[in-house]
Amino acid sequence: MWDFMVNTLSHAGAQVVLWLLFAWYFFAHRKDPNMPTSRVGLIRMVVLGAIFVYFLLSWSSGIRPALAQMAVFGMFIINLYLIYMVALSLMERPYRHALEAYRLDPKDQANLDHIWGTGKRFYYLGFVLQALLSGGSPLHFLHDIASGRIRSDVQQQLSKHGEVGQFITLKGILAYLAGRLDQDDTLPQDFKDLARRDLQQFGQHPWVELKVNEYLQMALEDPENIHNPEWSQMWEKAQG
Repeated sequence: MWDFMVNTLSHAGAQVVLWLLFAWYFFAHRKDPNMPTSRVGLIRMVVLGAIFVYFLLSWSSGIRPALAQMAVFGMFIINLYLIYMVALSLMERPYRHALEAYRLDPKDQANLDHIWGTGKRFYYLGFVLQALLSGGSPLHFLHDIASGRIRSDVQQQLSKHGEVGQFITLKGILAYLAGRLDQDDTLPQDFKDLARRDLQQFGQHPWVELKVNEYLQMALEDPENIHNPEWSQMWEKAQG
């Protein structure tokens, strides 16, 4: 079975058939507005097509068998790249559907969980080569890339449909704290009542909400602009 597959793929005719199938797939794929990342650009397809035709003409020109096999191998590499792009598009489709489902029903936690599950698989596959060449931990690299891209995609999806706002806000943080407060059975009831009242009062100040949201947005998008005065105090304590 393996020998049959190798013999089939090492023939130029099989590579031509695969190329035509991939070309048809990607030209059809370009019409889907919900699949922007895994679409192969027109210029890239033209360049790949020109290289593929060059290998095909070299193979059919009657050159030495060794060079002919190299031309077939070049066609195989191009088709291998297109197989990777097909796999990426298959990962992107459920991710885009999860984003749309979350936009329609953002209160359902399952929709958000589906976004992170499908989004991580999609971006992990999309940046696996960069992760291997990053010089650091590939898993940490992929985690940071996926987290930032997914967060940006969610906010972009909401903004695109008129729901302007940040993905991480003061109200979201207060709701999270209130939920964790209710779930923690180790805390005394008096403390829970006091903390719940303080959280409600803190969230009722428009100025506080505005400034906290500005800080959160800066921390996510422009962390280089943040200066926390407490950092200098921490340095002075460490030196002392």
